[in-house]
Formats: sequence, C-alpha cells, structure tokens
Amino acid sequence: MVLHEGYIYTVERTTTTKLIFRCKNRDCKARCHTNLSMDAFLSLPTSHCHAPQPDCVPAIKLKNEIKARAATTDESTSTIIHSALRTYPLSAAGQLPKNESFMLMIRRQRTTETVDGNGRLPEKLRKAYRDEDFIMHEDKKLIIFTTKTNLSILKQNKHWFTDGTFKVNYQSNLSFLFQFSFM
Repeated sequence: MVLHEGYIYTVERTTTTKLIFRCKNRDCKARCHTNLSMDAFLSLPTSHCHAPQPDCVPAIKLKNEIKARAATTDESTSTIIHSALRTYPLSAAGQLPKNESFMLMIRRQRTTETVDGNGRLPEKLRKAYRDEDFIMHEDKKLIIFTTKTNLSILKQNKHWFTDGTFKVNYQSNLSFLFQFSFM
C-alpha cells in the first residue's frame, strides 16, 4: 500500500522490475509505478477523478495493526481492539468501522488448528496450559481428553457431579460425548 498526497494506492500487479499500483477507489483509473523496494516512483501517479481522502489513513493503519496483532498473539479480541483504539485520533473517528467488523476481522486472521493426515491433533492442542499431556488415550474410535492432575483430583473426591452433552457430526461420522465434573 502506498500513500501519496492524500491518495491511497494498492498493488495491482507485480513484474520483475516494478510494482504497479492502482487507486484504492474502484471507480478511479489512477495508477503509479514504483521500483520493487517501493522507495521511488518510476512513473508518477496519473490524475484522479475524486478528491484525496487523508482521513482514511489512520483507519487503514489501525486495521493493519489489529490484523497483525490478531495473527501473532493469543490476546482476546476485546483486548486487541481496546488497546489499538487507545492511540487512535478522535478527529478520524468517523472513518472507523463497527465493533463487529473488527471482531470478524480478528477471527479471519486467526488460524484454526486442523488434524494432520493421520487424523491426529496438532502438538499445540495435545498439551494443557501447564505443558502437561492433555490426551490420555487416542485411537481411531476414541479420544479421552484429560490430564493426570485432573484425574488425581477426581480420585481424591468421594462425590462427583457431572453434566454431559452428546453430539453427532454426520459429515465425518463422529460422535462426541462431553463430560464435565464438579466436586
């Protein structure tokens, strides 16, 4: 993305010698060319059919900051939004999207963990917060999620109160039974 004289340009095409940018406004035909390192214009921007929009720049910077934090940290959605908005200028508040848009943007940036080729969970999901094994047993028909610490706590108590949910996923032909215990 390039900002020049209040106009915002996005990459349209890349060649072996230059980057070709077009105006962010879809109705505008303005273009410019830069070298690959984007530190000099090879051809200056052509004329625009609209006025510059410098008020959009803080909103775009905010969105990029939120996307970067969402992709690299495990912070909660609200923490990312609130900490990013602390430094946002009030003069450009009219350019901000709704809070739900920020939340959706964060969810899209986060990667979802998937099973590997053998149907096993990734290593990140196989450990509890205390770096303790979270999968007690695993085969093709049954996976038991618990830790040895949790089992020892259950073993020490005489009465357990449990609540369970049974769910069937017909697409993958799997059945799930979630059991939660309280002492």
